[in-house]
Amino acid sequence: MQLPPRLRPTDAATILEPTTTAAIQPKRKKTKQVRASNDPILTLIDVRMPQELTSGTIPGSTHIPLDNILDTVPKSIPDPGAPVVVYCKSGMRGGMAQGALRKLGYTNVSNIVGGFDAWQKAGLPTTTE
Repeated sequence: MQLPPRLRPTDAATILEPTTTAAIQPKRKKTKQVRASNDPILTLIDVRMPQELTSGTIPGSTHIPLDNILDTVPKSIPDPGAPVVVYCKSGMRGGMAQGALRKLGYTNVSNIVGGFDAWQKAGLPTTTE
């Protein structure tokens, strides 16, 4: 699955639906990454600072602050063609994370336009943990 460079929250919700649904299911089996048929694993990354997570997160996301993205992502996502969706609070840091990942050679990275604020405003599912 090739991702567009920017995703509106409602489009992102459609693409991320298997990931978010799996994350909000009863706690029988927690999965952060979901594979749809033969598609590569889609990874959703929240690049906000830890103190910003109190307002909630998108279900199924992995928290990697922007400051740690260059060190952490290559270790956890070795395939540079794997689909990755990033988001922050308003979209700015998500765009920076997207650019940094592209400089590392990741070719299938998308940023949620408007970030978590736009996701919430659209009434899409969130979780607090």
